[in-house]
Amino acid sequence: MLRAYFDESGHEGRGFMTVAGWVGTEESWSDFVPKWQMALGKRRNLHMTDLRWNQHRTRRLLERLGPIPHESGLESAMGGVRFGDYEDLLPDDDARRLHAGYMACLHPMVIQLMKGFPRTERFEFTFEEQKQYAPVVEQALSVLCHREAFVGQTLLNGEMFFAPDGRPRIAKWSFVPKGSTIMIDPADYLAFAIREANTSPRSKKTQWCLPMLNSGDRSAYGMLLNRQQARRIVRRAQILNWLTGV
Repeated sequence: MLRAYFDESGHEGRGFMTVAGWVGTEESWSDFVPKWQMALGKRRNLHMTDLRWNQHRTRRLLERLGPIPHESGLESAMGGVRFGDYEDLLPDDDARRLHAGYMACLHPMVIQLMKGFPRTERFEFTFEEQKQYAPVVEQALSVLCHREAFVGQTLLNGEMFFAPDGRPRIAKWSFVPKGSTIMIDPADYLAFAIREANTSPRSKKTQWCLPMLNSGDRSAYGMLLNRQQARRIVRRAQILNWLTGV
């Protein structure tokens, strides 16, 4: 069983948003925790928005933390989009409010995880709690656990969502409060870093986040959607249904 922890950054407004996180085995997460705790020092958790960006100890902290997930054998996953690129395609105010980028980020990431790992691998997803998005995430993931959802649907290969023995590969998902588990910390760091790099690539925050952005081979499951890709995805009826929970 693979365990994945996700967080988001930039969920308000029409700008760039990302959902990102890390996936790995129980052994990888067990290796990660003590290393991360040691690098944190006296801190209990990492909250990127609470850091003091005018102090060099913040830079040193991010330097220590950045390489740890890859060193522990965890693999990164991410999705990113500018909500303003496709906002006009959403059907009504409720849809625009509910799907301010989050589902457009999550969708390609989940698909790439299913494609990238053997079908024998199943997943447990843990998301930092976002009351605004939890209901639609719950509904969307539930759909992907039922074969009936793929009957007559040619856009996605439904088999990749099921193990050879027929069980759904998304075995479990849950939502946890902010700061409740240290395993969300690297997802917070990664999501924040990706958003900053795509919003202000020359900023101090982006530069100080490079230890994580440049760690490992810089590969990740998922994709950062450009305007054309985002609009194409939303226009496809099956994906729009997936996004809106219809």
